Amino acid sequence: MINTYNESQLHEKLKKLYAMEANGLMEVKLDDTPWICDILDENKNVIEIQTSNLSALTEKAGYILETGRKLKIVHPIAESKWIELYGRDGQLIHRKKSPKKASFFDSLRGMTQIAPLFLHENCELEILYCEISEMRRKTELPSQNQTKSRRRLKEWLPMGKRLEKITRKERFASKEDWLKLIPESLRTKEDGNYPTFRTVDFKRELAKEKGAKNARWSPLLIWILLKMQILEINEVKGRSKFYKISS
Repeated sequence: MINTYNESQLHEKLKKLYAMEANGLMEVKLDDTPWICDILDENKNVIEIQTSNLSALTEKAGYILETGRKLKIVHPIAESKWIELYGRDGQLIHRKKSPKKASFFDSLRGMTQIAPLFLHENCELEILYCEISEMRRKTELPSQNQTKSRRRLKEWLPMGKRLEKITRKERFASKEDWLKLIPESLRTKEDGNYPTFRTVDFKRELAKEKGAKNARWSPLLIWILLKMQILEINEVKGRSKFYKISS
């Protein structure tokens, strides 16, 4: 029989791991605000585990940084995933490897509001690439999920996600870290100047380095880097905007 899991299991596991590493306390009220921080370390700095939309932390993160505390935001990405389907009696029906592999670029939609805070001197984003198991419970009839976000009904309901292992970490704590998202050919200076490029150029070069699947996020990545003032519009010719890395 399977134990009772919920959507926060992955979050809880990571919270315990990071609290142990930081010698910190979990679930601490943040001053006189309504917010609870995931982890308060021994130096009174904050660690937040955010398993989904990063921008949901924007207001809370802004407050933490205004107080002078350091903030580490940990965001897990399922680089590898197993699907476990359970019957109504809790017995495992099957376990199979999912063909889907998430990447950093798949998380960009959740960064649109919070992105400017990532360049604050006390803010660090840690991307955690993981192998997880996603648990599902089989239903008799096609069903809607709890958030009613399914366009098509499915014959299972989500039960939660379980961390299997952490495969690697990627740290974003400075402009230089974010510049690495830009294709190398577009961030290499020519005669002391950064080259200019259009969105189509960015997408083509990113596809060479990261594949077409990730390159499809090029317009959004450019928009975010503009908002972070890492990129700037160099000139406009007709309908084409030419960008370059900000000085």
